[in-house]
Amino acid sequence: TAAASAVDHALSRLQALLSSGGDGANWFLGDGPVHHSGYPLLEADVRAVVAGEVAPRRATLDRLAAYFVTNAGKPRSRPAPGYRKEHFASPASWKRHGEVLASLAPYVAEIVTVLERDVNRAMAGAVSRLFRVAAWRYRRALESHAAVDFTDALSRAIGLLRRMDEFAQSRYRLEARYHHVLVDEFQDTSRAQWRLVARLIEAWGEGIGLAHDAPVQPSIFIVGDRKQSIYAFRDADVRLLRRASRYVRGLRPAGSVHTSIARSFRSHPALLAFANSLFSEVEVAGGRPDAFRFRAWDRFPVDAGAASAGGQVLGLLAESKVEDTAAAAAEEICRLLTGETVHDRQTGSVRPVKPGDIAILFRSRESHRDFAEALEPRSVPAYVYKGLGFFDADEVRDVVALVRFLADPASDNRAAALLRSRFVRLSDSAIQCLAPRIARSLAGQAGVGEGQLAVEDSAMLRQLRSSLAGWLAAVDRIPPAELLDQILDSSAYTFELRGPREVQARENLKKVRALARRVQNRGYATMARLADFLARLSAGDESNAIIDAADSVNLMTVHAAKGLEFPIVFLVNLGRGTGGGGEPLLMVPGVHGREPLVSVGGALAEAEEALRERDREETKRLLYVAVTRARERLYLGAVVRDGRLQAGRGSLA
Repeated sequence: TAAASAVDHALSRLQALLSSGGDGANWFLGDGPVHHSGYPLLEADVRAVVAGEVAPRRATLDRLAAYFVTNAGKPRSRPAPGYRKEHFASPASWKRHGEVLASLAPYVAEIVTVLERDVNRAMAGAVSRLFRVAAWRYRRALESHAAVDFTDALSRAIGLLRRMDEFAQSRYRLEARYHHVLVDEFQDTSRAQWRLVARLIEAWGEGIGLAHDAPVQPSIFIVGDRKQSIYAFRDADVRLLRRASRYVRGLRPAGSVHTSIARSFRSHPALLAFANSLFSEVEVAGGRPDAFRFRAWDRFPVDAGAASAGGQVLGLLAESKVEDTAAAAAEEICRLLTGETVHDRQTGSVRPVKPGDIAILFRSRESHRDFAEALEPRSVPAYVYKGLGFFDADEVRDVVALVRFLADPASDNRAAALLRSRFVRLSDSAIQCLAPRIARSLAGQAGVGEGQLAVEDSAMLRQLRSSLAGWLAAVDRIPPAELLDQILDSSAYTFELRGPREVQARENLKKVRALARRVQNRGYATMARLADFLARLSAGDESNAIIDAADSVNLMTVHAAKGLEFPIVFLVNLGRGTGGGGEPLLMVPGVHGREPLVSVGGALAEAEEALRERDREETKRLLYVAVTRARERLYLGAVVRDGRLQAGRGSLA
């Protein structure tokens, strides 16, 4: 294969390098770390490469490369940290070996780089072939259902406009109907979407088309803010704003086409002054067309007197643990709800703070649970916005545990999950007494440890056995959704939903039952099929059921908060990143006429670095969006240990 050929080529180059200078390999090994436990393997690998008798080939190559090159791909200037002076025969050997290693390392690094490029090229070709097959099958599936998806609809529309001569009737209808085009949130536009708009109006610049015969000349109006472009994962391209500006200027060369507005009618002057100070200090990545820039004309006009009036508008929450930061935020929210005021958006009058006036924003969706759990015991209603935590909700986990057990009542693990759910609430000590044959205990076969159960646990177990007899008898005899309804009613499960989350919990239960009905509508549905369906769905990003959250604290990602505003905003977990990268397949669009970069398994360092640089600029814009969501108060929260904030990759800090 191409990958195997690349490894062979790299080994032959390494063989030539280690064999240079006649007896160089022996000198290198003779001065090596002879007293280190890994020396025999190092010696065997070097001699195998020099002799051309390497097996296994890739593993040997990787081990030798690691001796000369760091994990970051940089040539080593001295032996790796695990090799110390005492591992060498003498200080002179240590010095000579280090000098030879430092001289060879750049060449080994170059060999490794070429190898990774060659292997990546082979893997990218294989992935491309797989993609073409998958795309062909996907298109066949769409055609068989006479359907188009969003991407297909967009590409078909562009193709239709491109062939204007062939489809003159379609263009006639478009031009007769649409004389004015308004595009909002243009910073979130993809290149394909801009091609559609450009094709729609291209006749205007040529002075042709029906629109030019209308009483009012045709117009295009584009609204966008490059500082708020945060949807690169949906192919939004911040660079299009400048390209669109040039294009529109070409339609009307004689007049001015650009107008900017810096005044904000949303936030308190002190918050605007803070934003000016903060983003003026953000480092500008030179030479990047997508770089975040906060120029002089981007600054919000602020009256100095107004900025100093109105009391404290900024707050800090710094604790050593996430749980403590969440608790501090919850306490501050309770204080705000009991003694502070805000200005009503509609009337402008001062009124007490309500839960719906407050938003807790975070960079990544993994952050919400700590804050939701901190608010619940304080009886503060909270709503986790879409895309977060449906299968993590207690009521959903309870129903899933019930469905899984009914699908396989002989499973001890599923029986234990049911006992721990709020359908039963058996204590941990009781479950331990029933183990390991928990399923048999539920079937009525008394175990050795059953006599050790507490009175309450014993009564609960008897009640469960009585109920299970009817439940199990109905499995696959009546539809799963109907059986779930019967169990929820007979068990009085809704009693468990009391508390600040009751409205959300009830809606989540409705959604689970709706999912069950969806499975039923596809044909004969067994409880096992429903359990498998829920298991597959739980691996994704299923959102909580939508409720009216007007009187709840809003927990959401910064992306979800785009376009919204709140009197009070808590921007928390500033140091928490989005992970370490290493995506199995990475594609970075080309810029300035360059080819796109494709990396499989992290093999192409340039692609990884290009993605990091792009994400770094988008994260700056994400911080701008987050800070400008607040109208009257802004709190910044982070985990701080030993007086330092440790910022993870992709964090807002």
